[in-house]
Amino acid sequence: MYNYSDYDKALYYTYCCNWEQLLILMVQTKDEVFSKRIEHFLHAYKYERDLAAVDKQLQLMFQYIDHASQQTHTELTEQLH
Repeated sequence: MYNYSDYDKALYYTYCCNWEQLLILMVQTKDEVFSKRIEHFLHAYKYERDLAAVDKQLQLMFQYIDHASQQTHTELTEQLH
């Protein structure tokens, strides 16, 4: 069985607009920077009137997910070799 990472879950919850699960993930993840990215996005989604600000926070969260996923993949690859 595949073990989904927090980053995969965040992408899925965002795609499905499942903000409650994204909030729970924000609290449960051990990655503090990732937690902050989720927090900033959810805050912007809830309280910002400017859609550009919401989009900016979403893009920052996606960029961090991409960066962290690449780091995780690199670390796992190095452990295997």
